[in-house]
Amino acid sequence: MKILVVVHDYLPFHIAGTELHAHQSGAELVRRGHDVTALFTERDLSREVGSERRGVLDGVKTIEVVHQREYADVRETYLEEGSARIFKKLLDELRPDVVHFHHFAFWGASCARIAREAGCRVVATLHDYHLLCDNSVLLCKDGSLCTDGPRGDCFECLQRHPLYPDRAAEESRETAFAKAMTERRELHREALGQVHRVVCPSHFLAGLFREAGWLQDEQIAVMKAGYPGPRRGPRRSDAAQPLRVGFVGGVYPSKGVHILVEAFSKLESAPVSLSIHGALDWFPDYVGGLRAAAEGFAVSFPGRFEPDQLDAVLAELDLLVVPSIWYENMPITLQEAFRNSIPVVASDLGGMTEAVEDAVSGLLVAPGDSTALAAAIRRLAEDRELLFALASQTPDPPTLEQVASELESLYRE
Repeated sequence: MKILVVVHDYLPFHIAGTELHAHQSGAELVRRGHDVTALFTERDLSREVGSERRGVLDGVKTIEVVHQREYADVRETYLEEGSARIFKKLLDELRPDVVHFHHFAFWGASCARIAREAGCRVVATLHDYHLLCDNSVLLCKDGSLCTDGPRGDCFECLQRHPLYPDRAAEESRETAFAKAMTERRELHREALGQVHRVVCPSHFLAGLFREAGWLQDEQIAVMKAGYPGPRRGPRRSDAAQPLRVGFVGGVYPSKGVHILVEAFSKLESAPVSLSIHGALDWFPDYVGGLRAAAEGFAVSFPGRFEPDQLDAVLAELDLLVVPSIWYENMPITLQEAFRNSIPVVASDLGGMTEAVEDAVSGLLVAPGDSTALAAAIRRLAEDRELLFALASQTPDPPTLEQVASELESLYRE
């Protein structure tokens, strides 16, 4: 099959869960004899908008299209008319059998319809809540959870975008953003209606979209990402040494790293250390605040690492903490920890609740509660037998080969 994978960002410059899964599954499909092309965008002020750069990464053909991520009007953020024209042109050139969207950001809602009209089988994996939510994570401006979800008022969040000057003169700001809220929602709901099958990595996410009336049962395929590398057995933690706690992932506010650092400020007498692994240059002000808050505690910032170094990073940890304050879907690092038989302390929220069985494969704590998080970490630091019992009961995550087989079946249905 000829498969076109469409995503907002891509490796090697963007290393996060969506990008890793899109590439790793694509590379496995190439290994199985399929023709896979990854189409994605990149901000590059030295090049013209829409210009292309082509290459190959691990057998996956790549097409990078320059998109500066700059908008003159709120409607441009979801219409993406320029990207849609580029997409149609490339679709005419590549003529794929399957178009698999891993994200619609920077491509726009109309691309699903364009792919469907071209006669392609259309699949979309929902890694977050972008179609429902302008900031993708269902968090309000003050950082609190958007509990109304798809029925919520997006007016305040949309106002972070500009308005054309002439448009602002023609109608009030309130009217313009109210219209944008309705139009964005309707276009994205219509886009999902054009998709033959929608892959949801968690039942939580699938349920949220289904309850909103955006997905039909026959469209939904609940499927986790697949993971390369061997399944490793549990390791005993040396009770004579500090408990090695780690955070692995994006270092930005919705990931709740500040909650974890705050928890460590309440563990001054406990035998624990913390290492924070992830790019430190994406949100420098946030990281600066973390460093200041961590001063004087056993907290280190090793920073960015390459995907093939993940097992080496995890080998130095006794416990992974996923303190996210948003409805995480199915964090890849959480499943990678399980593959390495490392227990997880996670927020009791969204797909994390679904992934971690409390007191079996890890511990669940109230999201945003640094006191509860500190208590959970202290408990495991003081009871290494419990830590080992949790490590021994981590579930087997799906392998990359298993998920590639599921994708093949999905494409052929």
